[in-house]
Amino acid sequence: MPNVVENVESSMPLKIKRKTQSTKRVWTKQEDAALVECLVELSKDSAWKSENGFRTGYLVHLEKLMVAKLPSSSLKATPHIESRYKLLKRQFHAITEMLNHSSGFGWNDVEKCIITTKDVFDDWVKSHPAAIGLRNKEFPHLDDLMFVDTSNAEIFTESYKGEESNDANQTIRKSETLDSSICPSNKKPTTRKRKGKADDALDDLVGEIHKYVIAVTEANEEMKGIFTYFKKQTESGDRKMKIYDELIELSDFSEQEIMDVAEHILKDEHKIDNFFAMPKAFRRNYVIKQLNEIHPK
Repeated sequence: MPNVVENVESSMPLKIKRKTQSTKRVWTKQEDAALVECLVELSKDSAWKSENGFRTGYLVHLEKLMVAKLPSSSLKATPHIESRYKLLKRQFHAITEMLNHSSGFGWNDVEKCIITTKDVFDDWVKSHPAAIGLRNKEFPHLDDLMFVDTSNAEIFTESYKGEESNDANQTIRKSETLDSSICPSNKKPTTRKRKGKADDALDDLVGEIHKYVIAVTEANEEMKGIFTYFKKQTESGDRKMKIYDELIELSDFSEQEIMDVAEHILKDEHKIDNFFAMPKAFRRNYVIKQLNEIHPK
């Protein structure tokens, strides 16, 4: 009896036959993360860079890197890695276009997704079909793909000019069904701020620098005053300790007289200053004067 399946397949048009034979690959989050890690690694390797982006054969090299990270994944350069890379690039391009060239869009840095109102998004996708399905859809690799984008001039630019918009929409919808995660709407988003004008930013920077300089100047003056105070205190303490040494050097007075004069002089900062300011030849008479003040006749 003839095989019915073989007869049906042999009668199919070539395009339909190819579609039935193709195997749809459902990518896991782990596989996506590994692919992005490999792309970042490849972007850092100067051996794989060319004037227009990656060198020929980079997909095969990506396959080897993926095997090293996920030995059991059985992912091939073509069609798995190539098609997934195209999808990630297309989604990245659509997200950055919304963030950079349109008002009303924000980025939830906690849930890693585009946030906007339904009306704004519906109006946007009318002229940007590649963005269909990306509202509130988790896209955790934005920063890493941004690095890949800036490292390779060719990436996310010319590769898909020839693709028709309906193919892009179909691929995005398939990706949503297979492995997308929707951001919870009850969580408070943290939205990335748009950059201000260069002039305003410069004015703010100059203002902050001016405040900083004033603060540093005031702090320096305060520290200088504190330093001067402690310096004087230290010098005063040193001189007080030297009083006894200087009096002993006179050798004309008894221990009791030296102790009495020292105690008398140390009670008055003016007497201390006067004692050390006068020539040593005058100190003997000065001590006698202090003794007369202590023991008046």
